[in-house]
Amino acid sequence: MTTTRELTGKRVLVTAGTKGVGRAVVELLGELGARILTTARAKPDFIPDAMFVEADLTTPEGCATVAQAVESRLGGVDAIIHVLGGSSAPAGGFAALDETEWQKEL
Repeated sequence: MTTTRELTGKRVLVTAGTKGVGRAVVELLGELGARILTTARAKPDFIPDAMFVEADLTTPEGCATVAQAVESRLGGVDAIIHVLGGSSAPAGGFAALDETEWQKEL
């Protein structure tokens, strides 16, 4: 694959960048010259400490941790790629969700 270095120096936050699609995004952005910070609930061995912040983005505390890391390590961001996803909602569609489940999903 031929790539250009059009992202050289751009500051990018990638959520859930340690597996699957998120990891592929982190790798591609790195090849394109971006400065990357990625997140997950646990740090894998293959990501340097400077590129990773351990946080659970389903909590306000985790979001605050990531925001602080973005500011202190990158000085802000030029782009955010939000890969984090999934659902723990019970089966049955929207009608099966109570207020607590709706809040978790949002």
